[in-house]
Amino acid sequence: MFAFIARRLAIAVPTLLLLVIFSFLLMHAAPGGPFTSERGLPPAVLANLNAKYGLDQPMWRQMVNYVWGIVAHFDFGPSFIYKDRTVNEIIAQGFPVTLTYGAISFAVAVVVGVGLGVSAAIWHNSWLDYLAVGISIGAQVLPNFVMAPILVLVFTLWLGWLPGGGWEGGQWQYVIMPVIALSTSFMASIARITRSSMLEVLNSNHIRTAKAKGLPMRKVILRHALKPAMLPVVSYLGPAFVTMITGSVVVDMYFSTGGIGKAFVDSALNRDYAVMMGVTILVGTLTVLFNLLVDVLYAWIDPKIRY
Repeated sequence: MFAFIARRLAIAVPTLLLLVIFSFLLMHAAPGGPFTSERGLPPAVLANLNAKYGLDQPMWRQMVNYVWGIVAHFDFGPSFIYKDRTVNEIIAQGFPVTLTYGAISFAVAVVVGVGLGVSAAIWHNSWLDYLAVGISIGAQVLPNFVMAPILVLVFTLWLGWLPGGGWEGGQWQYVIMPVIALSTSFMASIARITRSSMLEVLNSNHIRTAKAKGLPMRKVILRHALKPAMLPVVSYLGPAFVTMITGSVVVDMYFSTGGIGKAFVDSALNRDYAVMMGVTILVGTLTVLFNLLVDVLYAWIDPKIRY
């Protein structure tokens, strides 16, 4: 297992390097630049700005300097739009916010989704099964860009129970609606996957043998059925966790949480290359790490899997 983890980490380095190179080339291949606008700057001012940020250098030199800054100093450089602010500062300000409500959303989606899926499979074709499937379908057809304005309309404008936006240090009343908006669609997918996998496991031979030996149903579920049923769920949790932790653009924009999603959108609109690259590298790194974690969990859940 340790050799497998070492190999995956060794592969992750060139993978992230290729991600940086292709992202860098694609952004610079687009027409325009961070200092071009409808009004246009005088040529002398534009030349000074390009010289200050190194944009007047050849493309290969810009790329080498950028990669060297990340490898040697873990420095993503200064922002082209936000004066006197670096990309590291922007990420350090927005990422903790996104990490907070993303982790809570992930926990809610897993606990509720797995609970609904397991309950629906155990009491198959009962009212609980129909209720769980109905909740899953309803949550699936209401993605976060639909759920967010509905939550604001109901709980803020109509009922006045919760604030419609802001963060205020992560107080609970500011966290509830972002968590609901971000977790519902993932919860529905987890519930559907868990239900299908659990139904397949419950009809397998080793479960029938455990029942024939007279084991209580609770022990049959917890000891023999739950772990193998979680294999498809774990494979889905890797990319889902990265998506929720890195934040939802819709959640950040609707609820004004100050997370990293808004900074990413603003950087794309303003052609702020440095911020876009920093967030892209962050997402890529988290994707590689959590996919590695999913592979390790696979081997722990199913001892037959050996790397």
